[in-house]
Amino acid sequence: MRFNMGEKPQFDLSELTDFRFAPDWAKEGAPTTPITYREPREPRKVGERRGNRLGGPGRRPGRDGAAPAGERRDGTNRGERRPRREDRRPARRTVKPAEGFRVELRPTNSSLEVFAKEVQEHKRAFPLLSVASFIMSGKDRYDLVFMRLENGPMLIHSKKGDGACWLTQEEALAYLPKAPWFSEFYTTEQLQTDPPKGAFSAIAKCSLGGELIGPNNWHGYQAALMQLYRTKYSRMPLDDFKNSIVTEKGEETVAQWQQQVSTKPVWRPTREGAAEAPLESLKDVQADFLANHYADVYEVVDKVFVNGATPAAVLSPGLEAHLYTQASRTREHPQILIPNLCHGMARTHMPIFKWQGNHYTGPSRVRAIPADTTLADRMSAIVAWAKEHSGERVDAMFAALSGTAAGTEESTQAFAPYAADLIWLLEQGFLVVMNDNTLWFPKGEVAPPAPTREQPHRKHAGKSRSKAKKAAPPADTPSANPEPQSPVEESK
Repeated sequence: MRFNMGEKPQFDLSELTDFRFAPDWAKEGAPTTPITYREPREPRKVGERRGNRLGGPGRRPGRDGAAPAGERRDGTNRGERRPRREDRRPARRTVKPAEGFRVELRPTNSSLEVFAKEVQEHKRAFPLLSVASFIMSGKDRYDLVFMRLENGPMLIHSKKGDGACWLTQEEALAYLPKAPWFSEFYTTEQLQTDPPKGAFSAIAKCSLGGELIGPNNWHGYQAALMQLYRTKYSRMPLDDFKNSIVTEKGEETVAQWQQQVSTKPVWRPTREGAAEAPLESLKDVQADFLANHYADVYEVVDKVFVNGATPAAVLSPGLEAHLYTQASRTREHPQILIPNLCHGMARTHMPIFKWQGNHYTGPSRVRAIPADTTLADRMSAIVAWAKEHSGERVDAMFAALSGTAAGTEESTQAFAPYAADLIWLLEQGFLVVMNDNTLWFPKGEVAPPAPTREQPHRKHAGKSRSKAKKAAPPADTPSANPEPQSPVEESK
C-alpha cells in the first residue's frame, strides 16, 4: 500500500476479520487433547529423594575430575545425610542408670521453707502444679534420693561435703587427684628430668582441650594418651576421644612438648610419720590413700541424697544417668512431683486443699463461713463483694468499697482497713487470693448449722435406743427383781 506525503493513508482491514486474540488451543476447530491425571505419589520415606541425581540416567555427565555418580567429593554417599556441626562433636558416652536402687525425686527442705515463708507473708494461694514447675526450674531446689535395695550395689559417699558418690572403690580412687580435698593429704612437687631423646618432627595434640600428648614414635605415647583420657575425658567414648587427636608440626610445638615432659610430678604425704621418699605415680598415691585415709573420707551407706546441682564429675556414671533421666522427665511432666511435694509441705506445716478439681496451697484451707458467725460490717461487705465478683482483682474490690481509685496517693490510706480485714478472712479460709491477685469466694454459701448434741449419731442410734428401753421400763410393768428399799427411806 502506497500513499503520498500529506495524504491520509487508507487501510484495508478486511484481512483482520478472522483474527482472534486467543491461544491456538482456544480457537475454533483446534484439536482437543484428552486431559490425563497423575496418580497420587506414595509418601516418601525418611532420607529418600525423588528424581535422578548427578550421573543418573537423563542427566548430563559431570566435568572431568568431578565426583563419581552418587558420591560427594568428601567421599560420602549422596543419599546419606551429611553430619551436622553438632554431630561432629564428640558424643557423650551413653550409660544406663544403675540397677538395684529405688530412686525418688523430692523437693529440698530449704526451698519449701522459703516458699512457705513467702505464702504466709503475702497470703497468696498457689496451685501445686505451679509450685512443682517452680521447684524444677532450679537444679538446687530438688534432691534425688537413692535407696539401696536388697543385693544392690553399695553407695560410697564422701564425708567431705563435696557431694561425691560412687558405686565402686575403683571409681572413688580414680577421683582422688581431682578432689578438692586432695591437698589435705598430699603435696605435689615437680622434679626436673632429662627430655626424651630422638628425632621428633610432629606432636599429637588433643583438639578438645589443646593438651600435647607426644609424638607417635615415642615409647610413652600410649601411656600418656590413656592417662589423659582417664583423668579428663573418661565420660566420652574412647573412639571419639581418639578421633579428636590431631597432629601439629613445627619446632615450637616440639620444644613445648619436650619442656612439658622434662618435669615429672611426685607426691608427698602430709601426715606425720610418713616415709620421706616421694610417691612417683598415681597408683602409688592411690595405694597409700587406701591404706591410710580411705575410711576417713568415704562411708558406705544404704541411702543418700544427691542434689540436682551436683556436678557430673563427682558422681558415678550410673548415678548421674539416674539424675539426668529423672530430672528431665519430671521437668517435662511436673505433676509427677506433686505426691512428694505434698509430703514435703506437710513437714513445713503448709495447708493443702482441693478446689475446682486441682490441689492448692495457701495460708489456710478453704472452708465455708459457719452459719453462726457474725461478721463486722466491713468484713460482710468484703464477703458480699467477693461472692458477687468472684475472680476479679483485689484492687477492684478495694476501690469499689472504699470509693477511692487505685494508684492514687489517697488509696494507700483508704485501702488499709479493708486490707487488714481481708487478711483475717484469708487466714480463716473464708476467701482466697490467688497468686495472680484475683479474689475468690471458694465455697459459694455459708456452712449449714452444726447438729445439736441431743441428736444421736446414725451409726449408734439403734444402740442408744435399745439401751434406753432397757434402762427405763414402763411404769405399770412390775420389775422382776425389785431392789430393796433402804432403811432410811422406810423410816421417813
